[in-house]
Amino acid sequence: MIVYIKGSDSFLAREAILAIKKKYLAKNPEGVELIEIDADTPMINWADLQAVPLFATSRLIIIKRICELLVDEQASLASILTDLPETSVVVVWDGKPLKTNTTLSHISDKANKIILAEPLVGLGLKNWIKGQATKIGLELSPEAVTDLVDQYGSDLWAISTDLKTRQSGTNTSSWGVGLMVKPFVLFDYIRTRRWPVLKRHLITSLDRGEAAEMTIGSLAAAVRKSNFDRDLKLKITDILSDIDLALKSGLVESADAIALLVCYLPGNALTRYGDSQKRVQWENQYDAIN
Repeated sequence: MIVYIKGSDSFLAREAILAIKKKYLAKNPEGVELIEIDADTPMINWADLQAVPLFATSRLIIIKRICELLVDEQASLASILTDLPETSVVVVWDGKPLKTNTTLSHISDKANKIILAEPLVGLGLKNWIKGQATKIGLELSPEAVTDLVDQYGSDLWAISTDLKTRQSGTNTSSWGVGLMVKPFVLFDYIRTRRWPVLKRHLITSLDRGEAAEMTIGSLAAAVRKSNFDRDLKLKITDILSDIDLALKSGLVESADAIALLVCYLPGNALTRYGDSQKRVQWENQYDAIN
């Protein structure tokens, strides 16, 4: 039997895996036939997965982030999945979309059970928050749910931490406080693609007197570690490089550099910088540094 967890949201994938493990361990409490493999696990011998269980009625094999396996490793895994013993349950989580028209993608799409772990947005995200709050006996007003979405976007780890903190009677979670003060907050905004929040942060960082050069450096590091597609990553990197060069060469001042970032990063520009005359001036400046 194959269970396919499909989607990039690590929180939802983790919850699904924990639920499957709990059910399995209820029948096999010793867990000796429970195997967990990650994309970073060294020297994987896929043939071992075809062994029959010796100390339990079935084996549970969990393989995480199969999309990050090397091409040859993915092919080896696919060949094993086509010939599993009836006593084995294999749970695979892609982590990122698998390449289409590969043996592994075809096998995964035809799994006995598919569990979605795609990032939640809109009404689905709000309903998830309400459900999580209900589970821990917490009542949230519609306004409170909206506030959580505005603050954390689709970051379920942060939302879950905040809800548990509210349950304990604390007004602001340690996660929330960390987002306000930690130096690498930009990584969170880039990773979750919260462009409007990122742009507001850029403006407030300028108002606080933070060096634009450091802000651009942090953005560049966050983009390098992102899982964006190649074209988007190159586009943002080019924008950052051009603005950084213009700033360091004295072509633009810090305020202009931040304004350019607000205009040219993905998403709509904020109204504070929406004046048409200034927008044209900034666009002319941007053209000048290309």
